[in-house]
Order: sequence, then structure tokens, then C-alpha cells
Amino acid sequence: MTHVPDAYDIRAVPEDRIDDLLRNALVSFGPLSPRAETWLREHLRHTLAFTLGSFQRDRLASAATVYPFQAWIGGTRHPVGGLAAVATAPWARRHGHVEALLRRWLERLRDEGVGWCAEHPFDPRFYARYGFESLPNGQVVELSPEVFGDRRPPDAREIGPDDPTELPPIHAAFAARYGFALTRDDRARDAWQNVLRPWDGPPRHAFVLEGAYVVFCVADDGTGTLHVTDYAYATPEGRRNLWSFLAAFRGQAPKVQIHLPPGEPLLADHQARRSIRSPLLQVRLVELTAALAPLRAAHARTWRIRLYDALCPWNDGTFALALTPDGCTAARTDEPADAELDARALVALLGQGAPPELLAAAGRARGDLEALRALSELTRGRPTFHARADGF
Repeated sequence: MTHVPDAYDIRAVPEDRIDDLLRNALVSFGPLSPRAETWLREHLRHTLAFTLGSFQRDRLASAATVYPFQAWIGGTRHPVGGLAAVATAPWARRHGHVEALLRRWLERLRDEGVGWCAEHPFDPRFYARYGFESLPNGQVVELSPEVFGDRRPPDAREIGPDDPTELPPIHAAFAARYGFALTRDDRARDAWQNVLRPWDGPPRHAFVLEGAYVVFCVADDGTGTLHVTDYAYATPEGRRNLWSFLAAFRGQAPKVQIHLPPGEPLLADHQARRSIRSPLLQVRLVELTAALAPLRAAHARTWRIRLYDALCPWNDGTFALALTPDGCTAARTDEPADAELDARALVALLGQGAPPELLAAAGRARGDLEALRALSELTRGRPTFHARADGF
């Protein structure tokens, strides 16, 4: 990893440096329209409480934002840091500023009792160097409306952006089935306003069905494609109602674009030929004890694992794990380990990205497969699905 010089000063970004933040963001992410640039300036101001900067001789070299989110993992709620808006000035690149920021943020998250950090990478190889693991996250597909069936469309009621009260219970029932799905109730940002009234793009339409809801817009590129920007269903009947609602657009919309989760039959049938670019999610272990504590095992088991983590030395070592129906603990031990793996492989296990057998076959884990299976079973049946609407 890159050497981080002591001269770098990691600290909060004051409000009078908003122009520096904006300049670095525009260089990193590309030019924006005047309206979008105005929005971005205000957004950067609003998120200063969640932003750290790396200063070199009082020049803002780089900055990174970490949102204090809550997410579902293994059917339980976990605090999760959402890493975003990492931007470095051209003159400061390849000098270790991002590594310095990540180290400080991971230390801060550890001290706050947070077990996980997630991000959407511009290139997965960049953040893999710092221990972030890519997880399967469903797929965005474009399908003909007819694919969703031919049932009579259900009753549906349109709601406005200022009245989302019916959506959170449906979303909670849906999101809890998956891993790293945001709860949207942590007040880190106005989640439902982001979904219902975004800062750019065509207007959104939100409809509540029996047991489901859907938010969509019609593409303004002349194709007429229906973009489903968010949805959830609480029951099997809700899913059928949702698909019937989308099927009713046949003859009007040539395609429906939608982000489907792992395990969805439509995804299995159509992803090979109808997939388009999808949001890539990468996750990092912040602190082992905090990551495991809320999880529940079906049966009490004890194991010892040797964990390797070069960036976070508090995770590096051998730990005695107690996996129980009441929660899980990890404590350092001098006893020999049953299995060994690095922090990225542990994320793959708990994020349902790869089973123990495949991690072992790839040389990413070694030792007793039963110990690795016990970890994987903590989240079994709840694959990762971080909805496109929850991007950060």
C-alpha cells in the first residue's frame, strides 16, 4: 500500500472550503449543468458533517464522505458507513491521500461501534486494495412489459412526494429479506425525498398497490422506456400485483427497466440477454465484533479463525468466535485457528458472495470448512441486494 506521509492533515472540511470541494468533485466526476452544479454545491454543504478532508499545507487535496446508515444484514439491523464522494485534486493524486482518509474513517467507524462500510466503486480494483469486496447485487434488466404477465392490472393509487407514509412498512418487509439493503429510517439523509423527488431527471410517479408500491419515470431520451426507480412488495400477492401493474404498460412502453434481486425468477430467465449496467456494491469489514454481534446462529457453536487485515490491525489476528441464537462474539485468542481467511473473504462469506467451498478452491480460505460454513449460515437465505435507489 501507499506510504502516507505525516504531513497530511486529516480533519473536518470547513464551510468556507466548499468551493474547493466542488472543484475537486467536478474534476473527478465530470462537468455538470448549471442547475446540477448548484444542487451539488448545496449537497456538499449539507453533508459537511459527514465529510473529512486531507489537507497538504492547508490545501484541500482530497475528501471523502461517510454517511451513518442503517442496513439489514442476516435479518438484523446493523450500522453501516456509506462511503461516497471520494474526490482528489489532480495535483494530489497517487500521493496516498485516499488511503489516509480511509484509515481515519475506518478508525472513526470502529470507535463508533460500526462493523461495516460500503461503497459504489468507479473501479473495483481501486478499493479492493483497501479491503473492499465486490458482492453480487442483482441485475438491472430491460424487459418487454409482456414478460410481467397478462393478469388484469390491480387497483393502484398515486401518491405525492410529500406523503410517503404508506411506503416504509412495505419497504421494510421487502428489504429485511436481503443483505445490505438500507432501512431508510436512519435520518442520515431524507431517503424518501431522494426516491420520490430527485434532484435531476424526469419527474417520478409513485403508486401504492395492495401489498406493494412502485416508483417510476418515463425516459426523456425519446425511447419511451419505463424506468422503475424503486419498488417493494411485502407479500407474494403484492409481487403479483406489482408485476401486473407493469404488464399493463404493454402497447405504451416498449421496455421496462428494473433492478431485480438475486433469486427473482425473472432475473434467472432474462439476465443473460437483457442485462444492462448495474450498480456494483463493495463492502468492507470495519470491526469483527461489531459486525458479528447482531447476527444470530441457529445453534450455538464455537470456532477459532485467523483473520488477516493489513489496513485495520484491530482485525488482524486469531479470534475465538461464539455463534449463538442470542448473538455472536469474537475475542482474541492464542489458541490455534480452525480456519483462516482475509477480511475480504469474510465479507464474501457473510455477504453470500461465495460459499466456503469456492473460497477454499480459489485459495482465499483454508482450514476446517465447517467453521466457514458456520459463518456463512449466519446470513444464509438473505443474499445481498442494495437497491439502485439507495445509491450513495
